Amino acid sequence: MLRYLSCFLMANLLFNAALYAQEVKGTVADWESREPQEYVEVFNLNNHQKTVTNKRGEFKIAAEINHLLVFFQPGYKPDTLLLISLKPVKRYLQHNRYDLSTVKIQGKLFDPRVQYADAFREAKAFTAEVNRPLTFSPFRFFSKKGKSGRKFKRRMEVEVLERKVDQRFNNAAVQALCPLEGAELDGFMVLYRPSFKALERLDNAGLKLYIMDAYKEFKQLPEEKKKIPSLKL
Repeated sequence: MLRYLSCFLMANLLFNAALYAQEVKGTVADWESREPQEYVEVFNLNNHQKTVTNKRGEFKIAAEINHLLVFFQPGYKPDTLLLISLKPVKRYLQHNRYDLSTVKIQGKLFDPRVQYADAFREAKAFTAEVNRPLTFSPFRFFSKKGKSGRKFKRRMEVEVLERKVDQRFNNAAVQALCPLEGAELDGFMVLYRPSFKALERLDNAGLKLYIMDAYKEFKQLPEEKKKIPSLKL
């Protein structure tokens, strides 16, 4: 009797192990070139498992029949697959023809020289006019108000450049290419925000490539480095 009970328990354990060890394997390639795609993210929306493809475009992930898989690669359209069996799958990703030039931040034009005309006037110690000699105002140059005005002027000049960066490198532009949101999106925006000079050298295609390469690097970071530390008050 004890032997039969032991056999029954062993069979039950093996059955449960097989049940929970189910997985699906497959490969992912480019739709046009048929080249294998490395670092494609594969998500199982049912059991919340995720993995990435290797250099040969291969992957395996825990899954069951009727589970829904999502494939994501920067620069490509997301692909979904409903599993009707656990046989190996082959997926082809299509390029996302998204144009970053369509992403624009709408808002009032920021011109500190107009909005803060008084402060800029105080910061101006030298005056040059057509057909007139250069004039110098010692009071504006040495006064506390003049020094504060020049300091404010420098800050506003930096702010103008930062807002120009915001017009191109923003949440909408990044989310159009990468599946980021919440704290991870905030972390990415801080870690990979380009300087104005660096961004000025990039056209829309170059910016798209920069974001995609940055996202690949971001995925390799430890989880604790992907998010901005909360401020302690």
